[in-house]
Amino acid sequence: MAQSTQALPLSKEDFLALGENKIVYRRHLTGKQLKAMFPEAKDAPEQAKFEALFAADGTPVLITDNTAALLEWLDETGHNMAVRH
Repeated sequence: MAQSTQALPLSKEDFLALGENKIVYRRHLTGKQLKAMFPEAKDAPEQAKFEALFAADGTPVLITDNTAALLEWLDETGHNMAVRH
């Protein structure tokens, strides 16, 4: 008979440490959303499309309007990407 194991919930700190410095989360943003999140982006055109990468703790890692640059950064740094829903 197979033994069953019970998963224990992760603490917030343990969850944030998962993939630390290895996994980033991707989010698509409009210029309007970008300005709301980052006041220093006040000159971003509201209808422009951006892609942002965030660390597990929500720290922005990269914001760009160029998918090729995003993919190049991932390749150069060795990070893996998860899509944020």
